[in-house]
Formats: sequence, C-alpha cells, structure tokens
Amino acid sequence: MDHHFISWIARNNDFVDLGGQRQLNPQGPTLQFHEHFFRPGNYSDHLLLYSSPDQKKDAVQLADEIIERFGHKVVPTLLELKDVIDVNAIRSRVETWLQQYADHELTLYFSPGTSAMQLAWYLVHLQGVLRTHLVQTRAAKYSESGKPEVLTIKVERTSTPVTAILREQQLHLASSGPENQSSDYFIGDALRPIYERARKVAQTDKVTVLIRGESGTGKEHLARYVHEQSGRAGKPFLPINCSALTDSTLESRLFGYCKGAFTGAEKNTKGLFEEAHGGTLFLDEIGDISVALQLTLLRVMQSGEIQPMGGNPRTVDVRVIAATNTALEERCRAGQFRWDLFYRLAVAELELPALRDRPRADREQLLDWMTAFKSRQLRHEPLRLAANTRRQLLDYYFPGNVRELESVMEHLLVFSEPGATVELADLPTRIKASTVAGDSSSLLLEDAIRQHVCRVLAHCGGIKRRAATLLGVEERTVRKYYLLSEFNPPSSPQKKTVRADS
Repeated sequence: MDHHFISWIARNNDFVDLGGQRQLNPQGPTLQFHEHFFRPGNYSDHLLLYSSPDQKKDAVQLADEIIERFGHKVVPTLLELKDVIDVNAIRSRVETWLQQYADHELTLYFSPGTSAMQLAWYLVHLQGVLRTHLVQTRAAKYSESGKPEVLTIKVERTSTPVTAILREQQLHLASSGPENQSSDYFIGDALRPIYERARKVAQTDKVTVLIRGESGTGKEHLARYVHEQSGRAGKPFLPINCSALTDSTLESRLFGYCKGAFTGAEKNTKGLFEEAHGGTLFLDEIGDISVALQLTLLRVMQSGEIQPMGGNPRTVDVRVIAATNTALEERCRAGQFRWDLFYRLAVAELELPALRDRPRADREQLLDWMTAFKSRQLRHEPLRLAANTRRQLLDYYFPGNVRELESVMEHLLVFSEPGATVELADLPTRIKASTVAGDSSSLLLEDAIRQHVCRVLAHCGGIKRRAATLLGVEERTVRKYYLLSEFNPPSSPQKKTVRADS
C-alpha cells in the first residue's frame, strides 16, 4: 500500500530573501523534514501542494532541490484555493481531492500553510473516514535535544465530527416547535434524516444533486441548505424555474449573450452560470426543458464551459442542483428527457415527502410552528384554532403541500379579528368541504376515479398534461375531474349520487 506524505508549500518559510533575491531556506520546514524524517517514514512520495498557479515556480524549484539533494520523489501539485482563510471552502476542496487516495496511507504535514489550511487538515483527520495521520515538526532551537523533532498529533477520532454535532443541534432547534423564535423554516422529525443526508452530500463539492418532491414541499430550501453547508457558502446561490421560460429565454438566462447576438441584445449580459461562478445554480423543474437545451446543459456540465450567445466559450466553476416534481425516468422512457443528462444530474438524490405522507405528529408540530411563525411575521396576535378547525386542517389533503399551508395561515390571519378563535366556518371553502384524503364514505366508482385523479394531479403539481400521461388518459378527462373536484376529495355522497344520475 502506498504511503503518501502531503503538505502545502510554506512560501514564507521555505524561502528567504538574501540580498534582494529569493532563495531556498535550508532551515525551512519542507527541506528539514526531508533531511531528517522523510526516509525513516517510508513514504512512497511527497505530494507538494500549492494553492495558486503563481506558486508553481516556487513549488517546482523546491521539488527539484529535494530530488537533487535527497533523491526523494516529490510531485508538485496544484490544488487551487480561492480563499486561503476560508476553512469551509478549503476543507471541502481537500476532502474531495483526497478521495482519490482513499485506499492509501496519508500523512498530512500540519505545520505549513495558513491557520485555516491547518484547521482543514485537522477536521479531515478528525472525521476518521480516510487513513490519515497528522504530524508537525519542532525546530532544533526549540527542542530539548537540540535536534529537529517530528511529533504525531494524536486526537480522538470519531465518525461524527464536531461540525456534524453542531448541525444536529441546529436541526433539533429547528424542529422544536413554535417556541423556536430564530428559525424561519420548520424541520421536523420526518425531514431531519433527509437534511442529514443533504449535509453529507454538501461536503463533496463536485457531486450534482437531484431533489425530488411535489410542488410546495420545500425543494428550494433543501437546495439552499446544501449550498450553505458546503464550501461554496458565502458565494452566490441562484435559483431559476425552468418551466416558467421559453427555450430561447431560458438559454439566454443560463448562458448569457453578447451585444448584437440577436435583436434587442444591446449590451453584453452574463448568464446565471457566470453569475454563480464559485457558487451554486439551482435548476427547478428541470424536467420541463426541451431535449435540445438538455444537450447544451449536458455539455456544460461535462466540460465546465459555457458559450454565451454570440460569444466565445468561458470556463465556470458552478455546482448544479436540480429539482423535479415529475418521474424523470418515465420521461426518459418516453423520449422526452435524455438518459445521459439524467445520470449526470442524479449522482446524489434527495426526496422530500408530500405533506399528507408525513406522520400526523409531524404535521401537528408543523401546524403549531406555522401558526406561531406567521403570527409573528405578520405582527398579529397569536392565532388560536378551534379544535374542529385544527382537526380539519390536519385531515386536509394539501395538494399544494407546505406552500399551501403557509397560504392558508396567511389567509386566516388577514381575516381573523385579534384575539378571536378561528372556527371551521372561517376556513377557505376548499378545505371546509373536504374530507380526509383517501377516506371517502362513497362507494361510487365515479368518486373513486375522481379521488385517484386528484391524487395523481397533486403528485404532478397540478399540471394536467403530466397527470394525463401518468394515468394513460386524454388531458380532457383529467380536466373534467379537476373541474368537478377542484383538487378536493369528494364531498357528500348525496351530491355525488345526484351528479352521477344526471
């Protein structure tokens, strides 16, 4: 098994200025390590990292000197960092890069580098995923023996690093109910495992993410969470709804255009890929883009290059997170979505459940949290729900998921008097007339069909064309049941009987 020695170049200590000239420092940490400790460590090679292209000359010079003096194998390696004091970005970068040596022994030289670089080594080692060792050196003038010393940094390693523990505490606070005053989003027990998976995905920078879930389940919030937990936090997070734009408009928004590229292009305009450089681009409703634009997007994701309309190719560094409320595999089988793009997007998949599929206890906590949160947000006295009102809200199907619940709470706050209790009659008509999804007392086939169409239509985010495709019927059939039900489960059996006989 190979055993690699890995370190950053110490530009301020591996070199000295003598007579106005920059020269190698014979007492520098890298040369000293090779002189006293490299051979006893039985290392296969030394991967000498430098963080920007302008350091290449120094790295090559130092490597050549080591090879000439000691005969050790040294490989100068560019591991570019955009900010050498951003510990999250550095950690994400080095963790991703080290994965190629997952089956090897790795000794990380702790001493050279900025404090953020050193802390990144420590966090990587602490996680205990790779076969890493941490060492640092003590100069001869500071040692009792009068000789340079190498010290192994021994720490208790854990598969749950400190950062994960802190995030777990944050998630617990976010799920603690209406008493939590600081969070603007509820993460209950049903979503916590999903957010934990998202945190793990965030740590691997180059992995694309596909988020699945019905409309209104919180896909953009989850995407933003991945961004904020990654090394790209602090850089742009730019969302775009792909289904809301035509092909040509979407292409110009994504890739930009140059002046004169088309009628009305009066100036050079950056696209979202360029604006998100260093950050994350969230492509919502990715399943709605055309096959032609899918091919363009695939090329961008493979090459890291975009070509603005009427311009020359440009390199971008962007993490792509996509989301869909449709079954992309079915669209692929129907020839409406490219399999190769699907595989490129679905490296890591996260799926958010519909609100109606979350445990009742979780929905109760969400209702309490939303009631308190919206009351504070709209500066309204705390909203009080009557027992039957609360029960009806918990039983309602909520095809619009959390987004619809938020809308209902705002509706109640707008129309309720301060201090009054919200009664069943105060609810929107569609909720008052509804029964528990899937719990109709009617035995009529017509009612069962209507209920199933409602369920599929909700799964498709209310888009009738998609629902018709999944049901294997014409769109006008879906429209018929949509108009009859308005997305609600069936009303009373008596009314249905009259309609069925008419």
